[in-house]
This record gives sequence, structure tokens and C-alpha cells, in this order.
Amino acid sequence: MLNTMELSSIRSRKAPQEIVYRIRGQILAGLLERGSKLPSEQELMHTFNVSRQTLREALRVLEVQGLLEIRAGSGGGAFVAEVDLETAQMGLINFFHDKNLSIQHLTATRTLLEPYLAEQAALNRTDEDLETLETIHKNCHDALRDSELKKVYKYEIRFHTAVANAAKNPLLILIENFTSSVLLDTKHLLKPDVNFSAHVLDAHEKLIEAIRNRQPEEAREIMLAHVRTVGIFLEQLADTPLKWR
Repeated sequence: MLNTMELSSIRSRKAPQEIVYRIRGQILAGLLERGSKLPSEQELMHTFNVSRQTLREALRVLEVQGLLEIRAGSGGGAFVAEVDLETAQMGLINFFHDKNLSIQHLTATRTLLEPYLAEQAALNRTDEDLETLETIHKNCHDALRDSELKKVYKYEIRFHTAVANAAKNPLLILIENFTSSVLLDTKHLLKPDVNFSAHVLDAHEKLIEAIRNRQPEEAREIMLAHVRTVGIFLEQLADTPLKWR
């Protein structure tokens, strides 16, 4: 339920932004639960002392941010949405799209992040996590055998996000998913060949073995060497800023 004490009348030229700030604050504070319905437009207009146009502008912003879902028809209205991984990831992509990230930036980030994720995956993985890694690895191997490089790139990336999932750290999973989306777009742009993917498969196979045997230090070292090798290879293919779809 909305805390009306924090949603008092707004008198500002930036009324839509203020409405966004206040409703967003209550959602993030847990005062508005996922799936709950906000009061009607009429009630919100009265609470904030704003016009329908101003209120709708604010609600549209919250919808774009992935915090609200606007439903039409009978029983419709503004509902608190579940902020999923894809929504959060798109926010990062939108922020970085004009920042001229380089392959060096990408590799430096991966070098800091992914060895730790591999180490934690070896410590925290479940049997289901291990099965997921093995399935992705097999799919990647089959795609490479059939020379379907787009599928190969996709499975290579899925392998790394699966390692992150096995590490069991939600914040790092978000960062890894964003980093992996950048890496996938980079591969589509630079089109590394089958020799590159053969190296990737070999490294992934060694990682699976270390994670299966719960060898965190081994997993860390394998991932570190793998990320550095991939970075060097990609730098040899291009020396331009990264651009995403």
C-alpha cells in the first residue's frame, strides 16, 4: 500500500520527476510489493495534486524503467512489476551505449570478475548447475562441429553466465550478464573463427572439470588464463570502440 505521508502534494516544475522519485522510492524500500496495484489515476492525481497528463507522464517513465506494468481494460491500472535481469541489464546497456568502450575495457573487467566467479562456482555449485554447464558445453561443441558460428558464440556466452549463476551472487550475476552481452555483440562484429572457438571449448572443458571436482583455485587460474587469451585474440581482430545493437 502506498505510504500517503510520503506522497504529499507536489508543487514543482519537475512534477513528473518528483512523482517518479517518490513512487520508485517506495517500491525499492519494499513498501509496495511486486504485483500490487497502485491507487486509481483519480486518487493519485488528488494525492499529488497534479493533472492527469503529468501523472501519466510519470507512470510511463516508471514503466520504461521496468518498475511498473500498465494494464489496459477492466481490472487494469498500474501494477508494481518484477524487475527481472533483462530489464536491469538493458538499463546498463542504455547507459554505456555512447561511452566508447574498448576491448581492453571489456577484458580488464572480465579479468577482475570472472576468475572470482569461477572460484565461487567451484565452491557453491549444485548438481543442477553442473548439469547445465555440461549441456551448454555439448551444445556448443555440436554447433562448432556443424560450423554454425552464431550458435557457437551464443553457447560460449551462456556458459559464462551459467558459471556466474553457479557462484550464487545476484549482484555479480547482473554484472556478468551485462559483460557477456557486450562480449556476444563483440563476437558478432569481429567474427572470430573456428580456431578461436576451439580454444574456448578447450578452456570450458577444463573449467567444468575443476568446478565438478570443487577445485576453486584451479578454476580461478583456468578462467584467468582463458579471459586473457580471449582478450588478446579479440584485440588482434579489431582496434575500434565497441558498438552494440
